[in-house]
Amino acid sequence: MLLANLLAFYLTYLLACDLAFYLAYLLAFYLAYLLAYVLAFYLAFYLAYHLAFYLAYLLAFYLAYLLAFYLAYLLAFYLAYLLAFYLAYLLQYVLAYLLAFYLAFYLAYLLAFYLAVEVQRCSLSSEGPRLRLSGAHSTRQVPG
Repeated sequence: MLLANLLAFYLTYLLACDLAFYLAYLLAFYLAYLLAYVLAFYLAFYLAYHLAFYLAYLLAFYLAYLLAFYLAYLLAFYLAYLLAFYLAYLLQYVLAYLLAFYLAFYLAYLLAFYLAVEVQRCSLSSEGPRLRLSGAHSTRQVPG
């Protein structure tokens, strides 16, 4: 009976205390080890790897690709747009303005100085105004 009591006591002591102690120790140690070392190492390694790889990949490929594509697209589109629209619009406007302005003034200059048209009004006549070229001799005698 003493042996049975001793076996029951040591078995319950070993099972309850030592097993719980070693189980808690091993769980705490390996969980702390796994969390602190393995998880941190792999997390840092893969995070650094993926960040470096994908940032380098995105910066090298997509940034260069999109920058080249949109720069070429925008340059080609807006240069063609500016050259086609504004150049044609401004050329048309300036040419129309200059042609109208200078042709009108040149025509007025020709009419005023080379053709020299004068309007002469007869005060006693009921015929109204008559046109006469300066310096030209008309067939009718002009009173005056």
